[in-house]
Amino acid sequence: MFQPGNRSIKHTRTNFAMRVNSFLRQLRTHPTLNKFVIKFGLRRKHTRHVNRWIRFCSVSRARHITINFTPGVKDFFMGPANSKYIFPLNVFSGPEGSSTHVRTLHLGYVCLDTTSSDFMIFANLKKLTLHKISFLGDLQCLMLPECNSLECLSISFCSLPGLSTCQPLQRLRCVRLHYCYLKKIELEAPNLTSFDLTNQPIPFVLGGSLNVMEANIKLLAKDSPYGDNLDYIYTELPAALSHVHKLSITSGLFVYDQLQGFSKTSARFINLRHLTMYLPLYGEPKSISGILRLAYLLELAPALEELELHVNGGGVDVGWALRRNMLPYSHNRLKRVLISGATVWEGLMELAYYILRSANRLESMVLDPKIRIGGPQLDGWMIDIGRETIKNIFEGEEFQSIITIL
Repeated sequence: MFQPGNRSIKHTRTNFAMRVNSFLRQLRTHPTLNKFVIKFGLRRKHTRHVNRWIRFCSVSRARHITINFTPGVKDFFMGPANSKYIFPLNVFSGPEGSSTHVRTLHLGYVCLDTTSSDFMIFANLKKLTLHKISFLGDLQCLMLPECNSLECLSISFCSLPGLSTCQPLQRLRCVRLHYCYLKKIELEAPNLTSFDLTNQPIPFVLGGSLNVMEANIKLLAKDSPYGDNLDYIYTELPAALSHVHKLSITSGLFVYDQLQGFSKTSARFINLRHLTMYLPLYGEPKSISGILRLAYLLELAPALEELELHVNGGGVDVGWALRRNMLPYSHNRLKRVLISGATVWEGLMELAYYILRSANRLESMVLDPKIRIGGPQLDGWMIDIGRETIKNIFEGEEFQSIITIL
């Protein structure tokens, strides 16, 4: 909304504060509020005005509170803590205020000070959203344990080294953690059903969370060159999410002949039914061994019924013959497979052929030459070549009744 060089910023912010003050004066006769929302690019120097609004919010017993000062902040910029407004949690423990009425709290681009011991915790808070927050104090041990009614927790673009709970959050159902660059996650949430994480690969523990139905994991690039996250996907994820039913994984994959091995574990996705993987590919398009590491997915998820693989890469790079040099692994549950970008990497057809021979109850395999995820798209003539290549590879094979070419 605002650019740094805009001379009208100060005037605009002042006018906005005056308008809010004028509007709130008209509401003094109203004893309660259902919703209180402020979305504007304000900073710590506007504390005098914002404090007045927060006090009004507390006295009016607003149930749903949004204080979002991110307008004007670029997407990935978290901002310095010393410029952010310090949200006064202690206001809700004053003689006229109370935190028990608050049901949802959305804070954006502020400092959250939990070092004060004289504030009442939001005992009835159901949804907490924190975006681009700087923390002064310990979030998990001072605030989260007392939010006994919390059902949904969303934290994004926050300077938070780790997230752990000092005691179980019995009602927590949904957790979303995006771009916080966490070093550890240790949550006790026995009724958790949804987990959404965007982070570098780290070990995480969801203690007692046996009811997780859906998880979305986006793995950021590792610091080491040519190192992908496949070992992490094959070891840490099944250990932490063994009971998940639906799983989406986004991660870059490096494909080189020298990258043939990977770590294995006894842990399994014992309840996984639907797996979707978004895999930007890097490396040697002629490499087959690097792609065939994905074949271990069948062993890792014995209950898998639907598998989607979406990849991107260069152009059409597929040989005209299958090598057929990998023994199949018998899988009795897989029914449907979709592979998009199916001809941008030579090993993908080998992988498709391996799945066809391994899945005893496969009903449908869709092979799509088009790239369905971000990155350079294929020209029309390249897609046509891809379709013809797939037809030639599987011509005369016993799987033609199963394969559909888009």
